[in-house]
Amino acid sequence: MLVKERQAGAMLWEILLILALLAIISVHAVPQAAKFYRQAVVEYEAEQLLSTIRYCQNMSRITADSAWGYGAKSPTKRYVSLQLAAKGNQLLAGDRDIIASHTYLPGVNVAKVYQEQGENHYDASIKLSFTANGRPGLSGMMTLFIYYQGYPAEGQKIMISKGGRIRLERGTGEK
Repeated sequence: MLVKERQAGAMLWEILLILALLAIISVHAVPQAAKFYRQAVVEYEAEQLLSTIRYCQNMSRITADSAWGYGAKSPTKRYVSLQLAAKGNQLLAGDRDIIASHTYLPGVNVAKVYQEQGENHYDASIKLSFTANGRPGLSGMMTLFIYYQGYPAEGQKIMISKGGRIRLERGTGEK
């Protein structure tokens, strides 16, 4: 009987040791897993938005002249535009016909970055449209910042030039 009690006690110590080791490992693993998730979510949304912007640009190139021929005499009805908001975006034909919509994953923010008086400002509500030659209706370059709430250093930028060039810049660490 005495031998069985020692074995049971040794087994209890082994279990406590294993639990302590698991706790130490999880203290290091959980933050790394959370960082991996944040980066993956931002990467997904940045790629999704980049694809949508390019689709909008190409649709405006393709449909502008043919829409004009089918009776869309108003310039606002000829083009496809992208409406960006805090929680998602909508691809619009003309003024209000929704072609597609996308809701951002929880925690993801998209904002337009612009400078005023040497400081960065962020605008979450943006309407982006392109002309028949693929150029955006902008006066200059537009920068969209995609980041996970509370972790702007892991964010990404989509830059749209006045000439219609669109590119993604990863790991910009802004805000």
